[in-house]
Amino acid sequence: MKSVSLKSLLPHVLVHVVFIGILFIFYSPVTKGKKLVQNDVVQSGAALQEANEYTKSGSEEILWSNSSFSGMPVWRGYGSNLVTSVHKAALAIFPVTVYMSYLAFLGFYILALVLGANVTIAMLVSAAFTLTSFNIVSIEAGHVNKVLAMATMAPVIAGVILVYERKYWIGIFVTVFFLALHLYYGHYQISYYLLITLGFYAAYKIYEAIRDKSYKHFLIGSLVLIGAAVVSILPNISSILTNYEYSKSTTRGGSELSAAKKEGGGLDKEYAMSWSNGITEIFTMYMPYFNGGASGEELDQSSATYKALASKVDRAQAKQFIKQIPLYWGDQPFTSGPVYFGAIIIFLFIFGMFLIKDPSKWIWLAIAVFSFMMSWGKNIEWFSDLLFYHVPLYNKFRSVTMAVSIAQLVFPLLACIALVKVIQPELERDQAQKALVKAFAICGGFAVLMLLTGTIWFNFSSKNDANTQLPEWLMEAITEDRISKFRGDALRSLFFVTAAAALIWAIIKEKFEIKYALAALTVLVILDLFVVDKRYLNESDFIKAKGSIVEKAIPKTEQDQQILTDKGYYRVLNLTKSPFNDATTSFYHKSIGGYSAIKLSRYQDLIENQISKNNIEVMNMLNTRYIISGARQEGGEPMVQRNPGAYGNAWFVKETKIVANADEEIKALDSISPKTEAFIDQRFAKAGKAYTLDSSSYITLTEYHPNHLTYESSAASEQFAVFSEVYYQPGWNAYVDGKPTPHVRVNYILRGMELPAGKHKILFKFEPEHYIRSEKVAYAGSLFWIALLLGTLVMSLRKTK
Repeated sequence: MKSVSLKSLLPHVLVHVVFIGILFIFYSPVTKGKKLVQNDVVQSGAALQEANEYTKSGSEEILWSNSSFSGMPVWRGYGSNLVTSVHKAALAIFPVTVYMSYLAFLGFYILALVLGANVTIAMLVSAAFTLTSFNIVSIEAGHVNKVLAMATMAPVIAGVILVYERKYWIGIFVTVFFLALHLYYGHYQISYYLLITLGFYAAYKIYEAIRDKSYKHFLIGSLVLIGAAVVSILPNISSILTNYEYSKSTTRGGSELSAAKKEGGGLDKEYAMSWSNGITEIFTMYMPYFNGGASGEELDQSSATYKALASKVDRAQAKQFIKQIPLYWGDQPFTSGPVYFGAIIIFLFIFGMFLIKDPSKWIWLAIAVFSFMMSWGKNIEWFSDLLFYHVPLYNKFRSVTMAVSIAQLVFPLLACIALVKVIQPELERDQAQKALVKAFAICGGFAVLMLLTGTIWFNFSSKNDANTQLPEWLMEAITEDRISKFRGDALRSLFFVTAAAALIWAIIKEKFEIKYALAALTVLVILDLFVVDKRYLNESDFIKAKGSIVEKAIPKTEQDQQILTDKGYYRVLNLTKSPFNDATTSFYHKSIGGYSAIKLSRYQDLIENQISKNNIEVMNMLNTRYIISGARQEGGEPMVQRNPGAYGNAWFVKETKIVANADEEIKALDSISPKTEAFIDQRFAKAGKAYTLDSSSYITLTEYHPNHLTYESSAASEQFAVFSEVYYQPGWNAYVDGKPTPHVRVNYILRGMELPAGKHKILFKFEPEHYIRSEKVAYAGSLFWIALLLGTLVMSLRKTK
């Protein structure tokens, strides 16, 4: 290894300072005190509002909240994970939007250096990876953990490469640090894709070990990496284990109902594949408007749509309408924007495939192709079925379009290798020139072909157009704009590829000093992506907000204020929203709806089979006291209706009835009288029982806390109590007068328990043992993680010297 000095570090520092400056320009509204409104951040913030409030008011970590779907776990496993300090330190320096993008830049920059890049090449490819539109569109949508997980993929791969290159100390440091950070962000679908990528790379290293008979070094490297992975997992063990345990009970674990049950559990295939890229959608990585851009995108007054509207309606109306035009004509239900890698990066990737002689290029190509095939989902059913039904864990994830996260890393990676090779003094210049001509012929030729014949190949319409219910004359104008955008991007990509090819040619022919050519190429790459990204994330996405962006985005309505005068503990159904796809109600109330991809599967069954069919008795047993109706008052405001039938927090029933399985239990709710009867699965009880109620008996909630609920009961004889709380195990424990007492699941989703005669105090406490134990392991693992980082850093510096 070369020695490191302050002078040699200075160019790297300057590059990072420059790019941070570019990010602050891109996210310039944050310098004016504005914050980005991200839908998923608003939704999750609303769902976690109760947990956050209780966290502020006490020292107890909130593990459960009743704000969404009548109650669900909200543990995050951050309490004992010291990796948290890294994340908090970063957010103390950068606004979260800048941090997300800078982490992507830093991570890829490390990978580029490992691949042999100089400062300029490293900046070029790292900027390309960072500004890929998939990252920017995901940031705009609020997919924070997904972006941060994607940002840490590149440095993990860099660490693995270093270890296999026998640079063990620095390789361990990079792998352990970034893999722990990657797992901390907890987006397991992206982690799954990272594992697939590393699996392909490991297969190549096995081939290489067999070819070169270097078994010993491969085995040592592999063992070192396994150890590094274990150390990275330990600080995150609490989050990983609790999510794994919880997933069994969620829609990811599958339903118990016969009609929805699948062998091995997992998501419903149609749901999992609902977001699948069209076959031709991969071309948006070269031409962003290849499939029309976003489902709702703004046009200007020179557009055919505006002109058509202005000829038929008021101009003010026309100006308002063109702010959200359905330009996207691909196969997905809707999209916030295309996946654009950058025309120059695509060109450099193809150039690299012709230029690079090392067989490793084929493994990177294979990884990219595999990721595209995964992203096509339902559009290549034979392949998606093979993975969905036979590859472990594949059926736990949805939105297979995310698989392009692999390709968006691989393309700038191979572009980096190509640029490193082309600036080498020993470059075979004739061969390089031939490779350049071939790459330009493919990229330039494709752009020209689309520019001249695009309307022959495509009709620029989709099945989603029918859902817009727009008149034919208006759809014709929108189609005309789609074609115009398509041709404009074909010409645009042709320009950037031609400029890039000219600069590469100048390097090969030694007509231009390398550092200036690379600098010009870097400017072109950043300019290209910057302009496209601004189509989907710009000033209009930010708002002025001094406090919580969530509170600003969810203003308190008259209906909220009216309901909040009731200080009791109850639930709300908001019909002015999409109740089961919107969590904003949870910001002020305890909702029977919400927004979550990991809701309990039994609750989803309840939604589909009972609540969505307006079974009022089921809503009563969930203690739905208020309904915000779609009906309007005289002033136009939605009405708030108090539901007099809500059963409250707990009640005694006259009898319990036994059902054989989940099918019978959900069916029994069709005609249930929850006030007098309770249905119990035979796994919890073998026989039903009758109870005698007297007028003096009662059971009431005396203390509410998300993690523990206290009740008081009194009855002259033995009773069976039903609680309007979601049953979840392992986790909730019951205590009667301080003594552990079993409770059972009743009415498909609620808790129930038999209580002896007399006066009693009942306590339900959420204390999942696996979480409590794993938090201790996480803390010890965090200390070991820090010790290993310090040790490998010291050894790396010694080795460097």
